[in-house]
Amino acid sequence: MAYPFFGYKNIFHGNDVMIFIPHEDDEINIAGAAIYGLKQEGFHVTCVFATNGDRSYLAETRIQEAAEALKMLGVPYEDIIILGYPDGDMDAGRSPYARGLNQAITVDGHNRTYGIADKADFSMTESGEHTPYTRKGFLEDVENLIRKYRPSNVIAVDLDSHPDHRACSIAFETAMGHILNEEGNTYFPVVLKAFAYNTGFESVADFNSLHLYSTRFNRNRLADASFETDNPVYHWEERIRLPVPEPCRKPVLSQNLIYQALRCHVSQRAFLKANQIINSDQIYWLRRTDNLAFCGTTTASSGNAETVHDFKMVDVKNIADQKLVFDTCLWEPSSMDKERSITIHFYKPQHISVVKLYGNVNRESRVSAGRLVFSNGYSVETGPLERNGQATDIPIESQDGIKWVTFQVLKTEGPHSGLTEWEIFDHPCLDMHICKILVNGEFAYCWDIYPGETAKVGLYTCPGDIPAIWELNGVEMTLDDVNKKIESGIPVAKIQAVHAKTREILDEVYLHRTAVFGKIKINYWRSPCNRLRMWIDKQKIARKHHKLRALKRNSLG
Repeated sequence: MAYPFFGYKNIFHGNDVMIFIPHEDDEINIAGAAIYGLKQEGFHVTCVFATNGDRSYLAETRIQEAAEALKMLGVPYEDIIILGYPDGDMDAGRSPYARGLNQAITVDGHNRTYGIADKADFSMTESGEHTPYTRKGFLEDVENLIRKYRPSNVIAVDLDSHPDHRACSIAFETAMGHILNEEGNTYFPVVLKAFAYNTGFESVADFNSLHLYSTRFNRNRLADASFETDNPVYHWEERIRLPVPEPCRKPVLSQNLIYQALRCHVSQRAFLKANQIINSDQIYWLRRTDNLAFCGTTTASSGNAETVHDFKMVDVKNIADQKLVFDTCLWEPSSMDKERSITIHFYKPQHISVVKLYGNVNRESRVSAGRLVFSNGYSVETGPLERNGQATDIPIESQDGIKWVTFQVLKTEGPHSGLTEWEIFDHPCLDMHICKILVNGEFAYCWDIYPGETAKVGLYTCPGDIPAIWELNGVEMTLDDVNKKIESGIPVAKIQAVHAKTREILDEVYLHRTAVFGKIKINYWRSPCNRLRMWIDKQKIARKHHKLRALKRNSLG
């Protein structure tokens, strides 16, 4: 199990999960600990690699490395799928998504998808033909993949600083939008999106600290400091935090399963990023597919109405731009349009309790006032929409039997105001729950309190309304009393969060007050041991690493 009081079945539906991955090694960045935990719980996990990672190394090298890493995490070779596209490079110069707009591009002698000796690319397996290196081909392959497997759950890379990651994120959301908008659609998977870089490969290097900390977002690598994350739509506080299985959070690298899996990626020397990747939680953003905006037809008085229900919160013209321009995902009514409205006509009457509006990512423009009107005559005025395209929750009274909903723009700021998406739900949240005890805001399992430190206990819940009562060493008390006892210097504390209604133990943590020797042990033994482990591994693979590069160079003649 991932953790004694946590179950992936509390998050995911059915028994299968698809991981959509841009490059070989990103499987660990976006879902390493989750893959292991899911397999331990009996889920069938399929890992899909969009590219062959073949910029500096052979496809055979990258795919075999990923297969070895995934085998350690519990995923067999037959559950790996390769789409067979080229690694697009950091400038997208090799990217079919960026460069293959009018005709197929040629990369290293290939102009179509390809696999390796014992694993054909997805298109060849399904249709007997390789797909040309075009944006159209890539988008079609991603959609065909989803349609074929219809996974109950998907973990997919999100939009960050790498052009290939951006292409994969947009392609996946485009495919989901097409499927979800089909009349009569019955496929509504659980979708979690994850960053591969600023919360993984390029996150904060804090593994050798006194404590195992929760995932931190590396804001030093943000292209726009006004955003909370690489995807401007996301609030950092709205991330979903999953506990990490014990083998994936061991404090000694040589014993840590994630480190062992990273060592398989010799070509990338991925183990050198272990200090960034290994944390006490794994974080995601939920993209709900039960949006009622997919269950009807949308019309607008002017502008492109499709952008508000295409499942894409953001889109860009050029995935290679360092500072992205989000200018292709906006419903913008014409300046000559006096009505300035957009309407969804549902296929059948709906119950509605939640409406979220997403406005301009462009900070210079936004809707400053609007009105929602329901088919039964109910209406509500809206104030200014949030900046950066983030969600604005519109307070409404639950409405039944609604045949259509209209949003009318009343006032605007700037030259290009509109909506990027709207979400309409019949219930506030999906049927999922996570509960984890925090110490100083960090996911805690066993927590040592060192001399000079304080420890404040809290609770992370998703959703945020799980009723809990507290017990310390078997005695029920309030959370305030728990923290007072800890502050008073209690040497050992067994802390439990218990469901107030069912009396089920939601989570349990042991706090231990240590002497100064414990701190010395970490600073002068564990941390040096971990650094030495990395140094030894770096020396051991140096020659092999260079040989792998040479294989690629030789293959090009």
